Amino acid sequence: MTTKFARIISIVFHPLLVPSYALLLLMNFQTHSILAIPVGYRYAIVAFVFLTTFVLPSILVFLLLKAGKIKSFEMQTQRERVLPMLIIAMAFYGTYYLLKQTSISSLVTFFMVGSTMLVLIALLINYILKISLHMIAWGGFLGLLLGFAINFHYNLIIELFIMILLVGIISTARLKLNAHTPLQIYLGFLIGTIGMFFLFFLI
Repeated sequence: MTTKFARIISIVFHPLLVPSYALLLLMNFQTHSILAIPVGYRYAIVAFVFLTTFVLPSILVFLLLKAGKIKSFEMQTQRERVLPMLIIAMAFYGTYYLLKQTSISSLVTFFMVGSTMLVLIALLINYILKISLHMIAWGGFLGLLLGFAINFHYNLIIELFIMILLVGIISTARLKLNAHTPLQIYLGFLIGTIGMFFLFFLI
């Protein structure tokens, strides 16, 4: 894998895009709770989540960059990550709160709760170790699929295979860019996957 390709992978599969990707996939599941949502409304929800979990946090982080609070979007030091991660946690929780006021599937709001929880866990660990946010996010996506498949007896073999392949590609890209050590990659993946997976047994 070349450095240029690794950078493209890191951007296309940025952690802030995971909620939008995940909901886009969820909205195509043939379950009673999802089928109850009108098709047009489903994609309006995905667009709303994209705005609140990607566009809004990105703008706020850009303002932090302009204000000199962070040196780059990569946030290479643990200290630089604190404010952006607080912003992301608030954006994710705000998204959950607003979605909860509607009558949409509880699965959607549940995923946003799980995503908020993972950001807060990452923030706490950040004081000790610069953990991989890419791996926490994509591990959480994998945990969502695993939990959904087991809890709802839904066949997601193909989706799980693709997700595992993607996780491998993304982790390789992060290592290629020297963004993280293998420990930070593995730990992020395990926390994301296990954290989101076990949430399914609390609902």
